[in-house]
Amino acid sequence: MPPTTAELVHDQSLGDLLNHRDVVLAGLDAPQSTARAVLTDVLDGKAEDQVYEAMLIASELIANATQHTGGAVLIRVEVYELGTALGVVDRGHDTQALPTCPSNSSVDEATVAQNGRGLFIVHTLATTWSVEETENGKIVIAVLAAGSRS
Repeated sequence: MPPTTAELVHDQSLGDLLNHRDVVLAGLDAPQSTARAVLTDVLDGKAEDQVYEAMLIASELIANATQHTGGAVLIRVEVYELGTALGVVDRGHDTQALPTCPSNSSVDEATVAQNGRGLFIVHTLATTWSVEETENGKIVIAVLAAGSRS
């Protein structure tokens, strides 16, 4: 069973926090572009594939927030000694609507699902991910632990 976000982030399993950035996305015309620019800056010096995966995860989480909750409010990027945690905050309150194991296909094997592919991508790329309630909505957190993928 993979580690939880709490085990990796809250319990210090990723090591010391090296860099942290919160960027407000609410009201921006291109929040995904802004997130990619922030990740390029904050993850400067990291391997290209790590930066690319972080950008893809952030883009998918922001797209989900836009489609299902009216938009992302903020992106939080935390760089640790042993990985990176990304959090996208939105104003949605329904944390139960998120599948625990997303899929990219519908019930019918011959068709592709209309929804759920974004979280399937996040689930596939991230070491772990979770959803936590916030005062005004929720935050979806994805962790990319260094060296956790083959």
